[in-house]
Amino acid sequence: MAGENFLFCQIFFLSLPLFIYLGSWMFGNLHQNKLLLKLETEEKSLQGRANPVTNLSKPSQVRQVDSSSLVMESISVGPSWWQMFTGGIKNLFGGKIHSYDKMLTYGRRVVIHRLRIQAIQSGFDEVINLRVETSMITKKSKGDDKTAAYEFTAYGTAIRYSASQD
Repeated sequence: MAGENFLFCQIFFLSLPLFIYLGSWMFGNLHQNKLLLKLETEEKSLQGRANPVTNLSKPSQVRQVDSSSLVMESISVGPSWWQMFTGGIKNLFGGKIHSYDKMLTYGRRVVIHRLRIQAIQSGFDEVINLRVETSMITKKSKGDDKTAAYEFTAYGTAIRYSASQD
């Protein structure tokens, strides 16, 4: 009886990390998919509205610009344990870290979407010269840097055209 309990304990404690990482993968994917669906719904609600966001340095219309302002948004997004685990493995062997793609795409899309909403709410017609910067936020752990999160910052020049046509 004691031997069976000992074997059970060994199997349990050896498989526990696997269950933790698989749980992180499952719940992380569910959570990120939920966030992406919500973002898609919000983006679709703005479809058809004239308020372009572009990285061009000149306004898209040949009209008198009434006013302009800097608009900026930022967000911090953290990877799940599973993404950090697979990213660590890829770091050892090299190659593209596909597990981070969903998180990085989400962060970029969110800041651009929020920037567009900010411009619309402030009454601007478009945002030009858009820039998106990504920074890695790390923490020290036993003398080694560990990824804690990524910060995305989007900024651009919001312009409002004059109401009268020249």
